[in-house]
Amino acid sequence: MDLTTPRLRLRPLAPAEMQDLLEGQAVEGQRWAEGYPLDGTLVAVAMQADLVKHAVDRGGFCHYQVLLREEDVVIGDIGFHAPPDDLGEVSIGFGIVPAARRRGYAVEALRGLLDWALEQPEVRTVQADTDLVNLASQRVLLSAGMRLASDEGDRKVYEIHAP
Repeated sequence: MDLTTPRLRLRPLAPAEMQDLLEGQAVEGQRWAEGYPLDGTLVAVAMQADLVKHAVDRGGFCHYQVLLREEDVVIGDIGFHAPPDDLGEVSIGFGIVPAARRRGYAVEALRGLLDWALEQPEVRTVQADTDLVNLASQRVLLSAGMRLASDEGDRKVYEIHAP
């Protein structure tokens, strides 16, 4: 199921597509912006592929490519590290290629994913963490409505709670 925002389409990666991406191959007919996939993309997709390998039911708690709707080009990705745990907590991560940064795409994608996640009955809290020095990601998290939950030395953890 694709998620859409005014300028973006969040497209879930199927298991076979995850393997192709890990091997540096785009989905047939798909265009990637320069710089995609990011290093973080490969780490996140490998985590998702491991869940699939272990037959974890991910539902919509998967990895999404972020595409510009008008150009139909992949500019980054966003997704969950795993489905919600027993406490209803789920973690997310995101990345946008350098050429597409500073245009609000990360905030828009994050808000779209948060809106969907917070509507799911099994989700109580969505969390994200970032390096202490990654001020751009911290601004994205705050702009999308998340709040600083803890400062763990070299990492900051942000969260938002379901209504």
